[in-house]
Amino acid sequence: MLGIFLANHLAIHHSSLNILLFISFLSLVYFRQKLQTYSKRWVAGLAINFFLFLLGYQLTYYQNDLHDAQHFKQSIAEENLIIGIINKVPSEKNGRIKVELTTQATGTTPQNIKPCNGKIVAYLKNEPAAALKYGDQLLIKSTIRPIQSIKNPDAFDFKNYLHFQNIHFQLFAGPKKWHIISENKGNPLWQIVYQTRNHYLAVLEKYIPSEEELAIAAALILGSKDKLNKNLKTAYSESGAIHVLAVSGLHVGIISSFLLFLLQLLPYKNRVWQWIKLGLVLTCIWLFAFLTGLSPSVQRAAILFSALNIGWTLQRDVNIYNALAIAAFFILVTAPYALFDVGFQFSFLAVIGIVFFAPKFIAFWVPKNVILYNAWQLTIVGISAQLAVFPLVLYYFHQVPTYFWLSGLFVIPFAGILMKLGILLLLNHGFSGLLSSIIGALLTNLISLQNFLIHAIQELPFSTFSGFWISQLEVMLFYGIILSIAMLLLTYRFRWLMGIATCLLLVSCVQFNTKYQQNYQQKIVVYSVLHNSVIDFIDGQTTYTLGGNSLSKNQQTYTLKNNRLAKGIKKITAIDEVNFDVDNLIKRGHLFQFNNIRIGLIDKQLPENTSDEHRFECDYLVLQNNPKITLAQLTKHYKFRALIFDGSNANWFIKKWKIICEDSNIRYRDIKNGGAYEINATEKSTTPYYQYDPISLNSNPKLDITMD
Repeated sequence: MLGIFLANHLAIHHSSLNILLFISFLSLVYFRQKLQTYSKRWVAGLAINFFLFLLGYQLTYYQNDLHDAQHFKQSIAEENLIIGIINKVPSEKNGRIKVELTTQATGTTPQNIKPCNGKIVAYLKNEPAAALKYGDQLLIKSTIRPIQSIKNPDAFDFKNYLHFQNIHFQLFAGPKKWHIISENKGNPLWQIVYQTRNHYLAVLEKYIPSEEELAIAAALILGSKDKLNKNLKTAYSESGAIHVLAVSGLHVGIISSFLLFLLQLLPYKNRVWQWIKLGLVLTCIWLFAFLTGLSPSVQRAAILFSALNIGWTLQRDVNIYNALAIAAFFILVTAPYALFDVGFQFSFLAVIGIVFFAPKFIAFWVPKNVILYNAWQLTIVGISAQLAVFPLVLYYFHQVPTYFWLSGLFVIPFAGILMKLGILLLLNHGFSGLLSSIIGALLTNLISLQNFLIHAIQELPFSTFSGFWISQLEVMLFYGIILSIAMLLLTYRFRWLMGIATCLLLVSCVQFNTKYQQNYQQKIVVYSVLHNSVIDFIDGQTTYTLGGNSLSKNQQTYTLKNNRLAKGIKKITAIDEVNFDVDNLIKRGHLFQFNNIRIGLIDKQLPENTSDEHRFECDYLVLQNNPKITLAQLTKHYKFRALIFDGSNANWFIKKWKIICEDSNIRYRDIKNGGAYEINATEKSTTPYYQYDPISLNSNPKLDITMD
């Protein structure tokens, strides 16, 4: 894990590392007898860990397709022909069909197409695009563009997210720019998996006609989340039951226990039958894992339950931590970037939390009533899992569900019943239509009841506490607290209480420092929003927003929300008046004075109240909506230190004004392409105003371009 982490952040490579890795492996093999001696155990530990560190580092380096000499990036031109195979089920996004392609060949003309490697995301537009499926081979003519970096502070880093999937480029293709060459060119195994999943989805659609109930059944039984709407996801997330919709150890455990129960009904007890039974169970576990998409959490569960079943067949006790380590090792060897996958992190930490904390917490109180005891167990399992992932929940999702323990009381038992009914439906649908209809009706009603309870929990007061923002340092300190709690439960020694208290004190100090800075912050943030102009004037924990409230909820979530959370914003006030006055912000028409910084807005054309005699002094002029003015006109009415081009401008406009600014030695900031710009309003700019020369302006045609 350390090797993988460093390789991703350093990206330093030399051929000598391959030689060193090979030598370290040979040394382990050659000196294996000497390394096993007790007195030299520390040498063995160092040697093995050094080898594993190098292995992780090298695997991660070579995992990155950009390091492949045959990657298509070597052949990128203004427009490319690309041949590739769809390697995942296509999905619809913003009116286009999103497909992930494994490229096979690229070039600029049919005559110079050459073989290549690498993955790319393609957004296709056309009616036949809806019929695209896994394994289709496409020919596309388009411009290949790199995935753009994050453009707004603390926003979701889509480029980094795709980097961990080995995708670094994208393309957009309209009608007549692409067509299907052939079909069924994908991996034969995955071809069968997707065909089987589509067949079973059709079965569920037939017997579960209700949309919401069908969406939950498809996610729970087949791991297909395409049908889940936003309201359902929000309800399950805020009630703390979202984990039941992500296929993981719970689902694989239900499959495994259900199969073992059925097989134990058969009157066979000999040793041969035990191995046959093991083979059947392992086959079904891995078929289910492939059918649901083989996500990191499913891989972990499949490997873990495979190890457990093999151990039981061999009549040996299986160390659960070793089984988890085996699962993590095999996943990371085959896919090193899985270490950075949120599902991988949550899956392993939750299981470790359950395995370690649950038995110890349950032992504090053992109810004699069976129903109460089972409810107590379910509650403790939920608390143990939540404790282990709590810092990551705060870090990634900035909220905590309050009633996760309550939803777990019925969601987990329901999951077992629903999955067993679902399996019976899928196995029986071809034999008895009447029985399948009865099972489908049961599934529909049970899922409907579960959804009702989930929505009821969501409506409870204080169902979620949101608005949290913690740093990576605080994540580590929280895990310091959790580890101290674990050691306290193991040793019952007072010093671990001191560890808990120390980490809590450090978290408090970090939070105090953060809140102190937030209370006195005064910043101007010009956001990068496509086709929009958004500016936040942040004064302490209040922000006065220009244009922010006009964005859709999705746009606010992906561009503004995280930055406001990180800055501790508690109150948002829209600036929707011509004249606006608060303590540190004054607005007069198109001019803003915020503490020491003055900003002017130029929207489409010069404001009517500009004067030739008295030029306005501004630190920044924000050009919006492609204003049709010349530099001579601009400098005639304004003295300014820098220009800002926001996201409401067209690229051609920004390109022309960049040329003007560079020729005139004018400072500028391209918000649309370069990302958001944050200005500290407490510091007065020392940059001199732009000094213009009317004579040079009139004599230089480059500087007098009208933006028509």
